[in-house]
Amino acid sequence: MTEDHRYRLIFEEFMDKTEDGFIVVDKDGVITDINQNYCDFLARKREDVIGKPIGSVITTTSMYDVLAQRHRGDGSQGVYIQPYCEGETRDEAESYAVANRFCIFSEEGELLGAAAHMKFRQRAMDTAKEITDLELRHFDEVFQNSQTGSSGFSAIIGQDPKLLELKRTGAQVAQTDFPVLITGETGTGKELFAKALHSESPRKNGPFVAVNCAAIPDNLLESELFGYDEGAFTGARKGGKPGKFQLANHGTLFLDEIGDMPLPLQVKLLRALQDHQIERVGGEAPIPVDIRVVAATRQDLQSMMLEGRFREDLYYRLAVVNVEMIPLRDRPGDILIHANHYLRELNQKYDTRIIFSDRVKRCLKEYPWPGNVRELQNVIAGAFATCDKMLIDSGDLPAKVSSRHLMERSGEKSARLSDMMDTYERAIVCEALRRNGQSVQAAARARGVERSLLYKKMKRLGISLQRTVQ
Repeated sequence: MTEDHRYRLIFEEFMDKTEDGFIVVDKDGVITDINQNYCDFLARKREDVIGKPIGSVITTTSMYDVLAQRHRGDGSQGVYIQPYCEGETRDEAESYAVANRFCIFSEEGELLGAAAHMKFRQRAMDTAKEITDLELRHFDEVFQNSQTGSSGFSAIIGQDPKLLELKRTGAQVAQTDFPVLITGETGTGKELFAKALHSESPRKNGPFVAVNCAAIPDNLLESELFGYDEGAFTGARKGGKPGKFQLANHGTLFLDEIGDMPLPLQVKLLRALQDHQIERVGGEAPIPVDIRVVAATRQDLQSMMLEGRFREDLYYRLAVVNVEMIPLRDRPGDILIHANHYLRELNQKYDTRIIFSDRVKRCLKEYPWPGNVRELQNVIAGAFATCDKMLIDSGDLPAKVSSRHLMERSGEKSARLSDMMDTYERAIVCEALRRNGQSVQAAARARGVERSLLYKKMKRLGISLQRTVQ
C-alpha cells in the first residue's frame, strides 16, 4: 500500500465517521469531495454533487471568496456563518451552519483548492453565537478606539489619516470666531462638523441654531432668519417674532445649503455679517447680535459666482475658513467602521445580535457610496429589516451594492459585456422577487414590466422562486 493510498483511506474513514460535514473543491470551485453527512444535510446524493461548481449546489457559498483571497484558516479568519437558501437543506429550520474554511496548497505554494469543515444543529448555533459575540466585540473596540471623548470632533467616526487631519484642523478653528464655509457632497456630515465646531468653541454654552436655506420658501426665508415686527404683513403674530439670528445670539448660527439662498436675501445677510446687527421685517431699529456663522453647501459656489447666482463679496465673508468634507469612498478603511457602528445601534434598539457576512463586507467596501454615510445607513437599515435571523448576507443588499461582487464572482475581469449585464440583471430580478414575497406579479409591477416578460427573464437567467439569494 502506497503512502498516498494510506492517507486517502484515513481521510475517507474520517469523513465517514465524523458527525460534521466536509466538502472539498478544486481551485476553480468545482466539488471534488463531500462526505455523506453533508450530503444528508443538503438532501442531495453524492453522485449528483461531485463534479459540480459549488455555486450551483450552495448558491450562498463563500468558497469563491476563500479561493480568491487564499484564506489559510489562520485564527478566526476562515470561520464563517454559512446561510442556505430555502430548499437547499433537508430541513427549513436548518438554514445555517458554521464553516471553518481554508485553502490547500502544494509544497511549492501552488493553490490546489479549498475545503470547509461544517458544524450543524445546536453546536453550530452555539458556535455561531460565539462568533457573533466576537465580531460585535471586535467592531465595538474599533469604534471605541476611534473615539477620544464623548462630544465634538470625537463624535465624528473614522480612523482615516485624512479625516483625522480634518478633525485636528476643525478643533483648532473652533477656538476662533471666524466664519467657516463647509463644502462637500451630500451625506458627508457637514452639519455634524458644524455642531462639533460649536461644541468645542468658547460659545459651547450658547445656542446652536440650524437653518436649511433650501427647505424654506424664498418668501418666508427672510422672516425666518431675521424675524418680524407686529403688523409687518397679513397674518403676522401679535408682538412679532424673533428670527434665527436673534435665537442664536451668543452662540452659533448654521446656514445649511447656503447656495440655495436667493440673491436679494444674500445682500441682507452680507450686511448683517458686516455690521453685526439685523433688522426685522417691518422693523425700524437695528438689533445687535453676537453670533458665529457657519455655512455649508453641496454646490460649487465658485461656478455660481461666475454665473451671477451667488455674490462674490458674500462668499469671501463666509469662507474665511474653508473646510471640505471627505467622501466615504476616499476613506475606504472607515466604511466598515461606520457600517458596524450603525448595525450596533440597530442591534441595541431591537435587542438583536445580527452581523454582516464576509460577502457583505466585501460588497460594502467595493461600492463607491455616492450618497456617502447617509446612503450607507439607508442600505444597512433596509438589509437589517429584511435579513434572516442572525446574518445580513449579500441577498439582503440592493442590487446596485451587491452586483459588483456578483460580477467579480462570475469572472468580470475576463467576462464579456453580455455576461456582466446578465449578472447585474439577475441581481435586480432577485431583489425584486425578495422584496415582493416571491410574487412574480408584484415584482413585475414594482419593476414596471409585464409579468410574462419577467417570467421570460427568469427562465433565461436561471432564476427560481426558491433561490433568489445570490
